[in-house]
Amino acid sequence: MPNLRQMKAQQKVLADFGDFALRSDTLDEVLIEACRLVSEAIDCDFSKILEMEESGEAALVKAGVGWDPDQNVIGRRLKFSERSSETYSLKLGKPVVSPNIQDEKRFEFAFFLRDHGVVSLINVPIFLPGGRAYGLLQVDSREQRDFSAADIEFLRTYAAILGPVIDRLHKAHSLRHALETNKRLLLELQHRVKNHIGIITSMVRLRTRHAKTEDARAELAGVAERIETLRLVNEKLYNAKDAGTLPMKSFLSELMENLCVLHDAATHKVRLECNIADIHLGPEAAVPMGLIANEFVTNSLKYAFDGTGGTIFVSLEVANNRLRLSLRDDGKGLPADPQVAPKGSGTGIRLIDGLATQLGAEAQWPASMNGAVLCLEMEHTA
Repeated sequence: MPNLRQMKAQQKVLADFGDFALRSDTLDEVLIEACRLVSEAIDCDFSKILEMEESGEAALVKAGVGWDPDQNVIGRRLKFSERSSETYSLKLGKPVVSPNIQDEKRFEFAFFLRDHGVVSLINVPIFLPGGRAYGLLQVDSREQRDFSAADIEFLRTYAAILGPVIDRLHKAHSLRHALETNKRLLLELQHRVKNHIGIITSMVRLRTRHAKTEDARAELAGVAERIETLRLVNEKLYNAKDAGTLPMKSFLSELMENLCVLHDAATHKVRLECNIADIHLGPEAAVPMGLIANEFVTNSLKYAFDGTGGTIFVSLEVANNRLRLSLRDDGKGLPADPQVAPKGSGTGIRLIDGLATQLGAEAQWPASMNGAVLCLEMEHTA
């Protein structure tokens, strides 16, 4: 019968290990602490945890305490045989005690055990949820010891706790590895897309320079600007911490500024005023929104001011789970029929209508005494 002090010590070890296992997400740390605590609870000289190879023919010493560091016990590969106590314990599915390995006729033991003066040992199999064997918990003593029924039951309980903990940490490691791999692949993909977009833009601009008519050059220039919007989207995704969303404040502001530089707006004294909410949207919403802003601002820069200068206003607001995008200029305004694109503007307005439909919104063109106005309102799920 174990005494009360020993029972309390073992209960404390179980509690301490459970607490540590919940706080740690590193398997090696958990296994080392498991070995330290079990040696303390059983009052033995050595302990170790073996991780069985998939073949089942050998195991790796993953962690241990008490062993001479010069003998490189930790990390050692132990080959199983029919006469291994480890093999027998795993096959039996129960703890196996060897009270004196010098007199043991059933099993053969690793030389480093004898080198360390081990006399008694116990093997306790560790099983993962579902019953798959992970390996073994081994406790070793330099003194001959008859492990009590209470000791064995404690070690069985300890191993039963270890199994799910090891399984959780293995899965967490696999998930982290998969996440890191996916992030790396996503960054590589985004980098390739960026390069491909750059090549396409260069080809379109080259074709623009060789176009034979002004209308063709204008259409190709518009295509290049739309591609540039997509390039900016990809760049923002590439640099974002969360590759699934775009920061709309910097995305739309940079897009507008790039358009002004591209159209040499400073020469025509065109100012840009932005009031953009500091929100993040997924590409499925951000890309159409960016293309809509691109079309409106491009048309304003080309046709609204006739070289006299003016202001373009861009606003993105959030209220009551609704997003409202407003674009306005103080130029000469739209023709009476807003569906008729200004000369040379191509399919810009029709494209805006199509992109608005993609967003689940309707492009509204309110009448204005001063300039053109475009408003879109759509549902926003934070």
